[in-house]
Amino acid sequence: MSSEIINTLDDYLDQVIVIKLRDNRTIQGNLQGFDQMMNLVLTDSKDISGDDVKNPDKILLRGANIILVSLPDISNQKDDGSI
Repeated sequence: MSSEIINTLDDYLDQVIVIKLRDNRTIQGNLQGFDQMMNLVLTDSKDISGDDVKNPDKILLRGANIILVSLPDISNQKDDGSI
């Protein structure tokens, strides 16, 4: 992984991020850690892919399954911080 990606992910430790996966799922959670293979550990996570939000809480995402990492769109969030 390039040092630019590592520095960017390092800046977002302990912050909420949104992950798009190869299987079309979207996961939102608090970034707790990552490695050179871009495996990510998230806490307080939610599968926000469909209408029925699932809360797996703590999750390890394999870097090979990740398509996109972004910050949540604040304009789409409700007052309680959920989407």
